[in-house]
Parts: sequence; structure tokens; C-alpha cells
Amino acid sequence: MGAGVVMLALVLIWYALPDQARGRAVPAAAGAASTTPASGNDFQTFVNSGEKLSGMPASLRGTTPDGELREDDGGDLIVSEGVRRRFDYFLSALGEEDLNVIRARIAAHLSKALSPRAAAQAWALFENYLAYRTELRTLPEHNGDVAQMRDSLRARQALRQRWFDAATIEAFFGFEDRYAEFALDRRAILENEQLSEARKSDRLQALTAGLPDDLKEMVNASRRPVRVARQVQTLRAEDASEAEIYQYREQHLGRPAAERLGELDRQRAQWRTRYQAYLSQRQAIVDSGLAREDQSSEIERLRERLFEASELKRVQAMDRIRGRGEQMP
Repeated sequence: MGAGVVMLALVLIWYALPDQARGRAVPAAAGAASTTPASGNDFQTFVNSGEKLSGMPASLRGTTPDGELREDDGGDLIVSEGVRRRFDYFLSALGEEDLNVIRARIAAHLSKALSPRAAAQAWALFENYLAYRTELRTLPEHNGDVAQMRDSLRARQALRQRWFDAATIEAFFGFEDRYAEFALDRRAILENEQLSEARKSDRLQALTAGLPDDLKEMVNASRRPVRVARQVQTLRAEDASEAEIYQYREQHLGRPAAERLGELDRQRAQWRTRYQAYLSQRQAIVDSGLAREDQSSEIERLRERLFEASELKRVQAMDRIRGRGEQMP
């Protein structure tokens, strides 16, 4: 349960938060950059093309569009992080579909979901977002070092100023940037070899205490699954029943999470049972007195008979771990 688990939990919880908690919503008319098209593409032409499209790309079938599209009483688009997520939802199909096909899908979607004024504003914002994403790919990559990651963040922030006004930058990227700053500060503390563990703990507590309320809430919430997982390990060591573990998870994480974790436990238990059965048969082959080459062939056939093709790499990896005398995970 290290730093990587905590950071993953932070990201998952961030995406689960309401849009209002992750980025301040502002009217599109708040700044010129948010409503100035990046090119002369004809919105209505793309709307007409999008309305003729049938079906969704395979990766989006059966899904619900992420994000949100809202407008104020005056008919202006309310720019929020949810608008960006709606753009990203359609853009996730790049590679399956040509960019202009996706443009047409988005244009038709905006025309249907918003009034003409707000739809035109959203289209202009989308075109600028496309231009930003294109230019983003020209920035140099970092090597994972904290200092280079900070430089990369600063470069992205500078680039945004070319395509968006300040209000849109805050709505689209504000919460994400504050999280990124926190994550980098946290990593810098953890990697500081000149600090004792006690000093690291003090600085991490001070760092969290100084966060804005919305980010602090997310960070605190992210620690709950880690604490629960550790307590579940303790309960299992004390021979707690599955009903008691479910009850504990439900109390601290809610019923849906408790049910998902319970199902994951059952899948893992089934896997362990299947793998142990395989090991017994594998050992019988090893003890059979066959030549080593014949043993290898028989074990390979045994794997293929007992496991799906997608499971074979995992079985082979676990066999290698056992062969090195390491404990099976």
C-alpha cells in the first residue's frame, strides 16, 4: 500500500467528484479566447454531416457521454471541466474514426444538446481545444524526474494561455493543476533523502493541511480505501468471517464498493483454487520420471487445457516465481 496506491486512489476519486467540485463553471462569454474559433470550419456543415452518421464507434457503444453541457439563463455556454470531459469522451475514439468524423459527431451532439448560441460557443471552444491538444504533442517529454515534471507542467500552462482565456483555463484545468502541484510537492518530500521519516510525516501533514478545501476533501477521501484495506488484512489474520469483512467495508466505503470488493475476493479465491489444482497435476508430471523435454511438453499441454489463452502468461509468470523460490502472490 505505497505512494503509488494513494496516487491512483486520488485520481479515481477526482474523476468521481461532481464537475462543480473539480473546476469553477464560468459563462463562455466571460472571455474572447473561449469563443474565438481556431479555424474557419463551418459548424453547420459538420452538424449536417454528423446527423447522417449511423451508430457509434465500437469503443463508445453502450456508454454514457462523460462530462456535462449546460447553459445559463441568457443562453450562454457554462464552461466547466465537464465540458472538457465531454470533448474528451468523443475524442477517445480517435484511431477508430477520422478526426473529421469525430468533429461531425461532436457538432451534431452540441447542436442537439444546446441552444444555437451556446452550441456555437461550445463548437468554437472545441476547435481551440483541438488546436491546443495538437500543439501539446510538440512539447518535450519529461524523464520522470520531479524537476522535469514541474517544467512540463509549466510548459502546458504557458501553452494554454495561447488558446484560452483565464476563466476557461481555470474551469478546464484549475483543479487538475492544483492536484498536480500537490502530487509533485508530495513526491519531492518522499524522495528527499535528507529528511527523516518523522520530518517527512510532518511536512506531508502540513502540505495536506494547506490545501484548498475541495482538494483536501479528495486527498482525505483517497486515504480511506487504503486504511480499510489494511484493516481487512488485520481482520483476516484474526480469522474474521467474510460477513464481518463485508460489514466493515460497507460501513466505511459503502455498499457498492463492498460488493465489488467481495466479488473481487471471490474471483481471487477461485483463481487460487484453480492454480493449486494445476500445481498438483504439474507435480505429478515432474514426478513421473519423464525426460525433461517431455515434462515441459506435458506441462505446456496441461496449462492449455486448464486455463484460457488470456491466463497463460499469468500462469507462466507464477511458475517462474515459484521456480526462483519466491512466495506466490
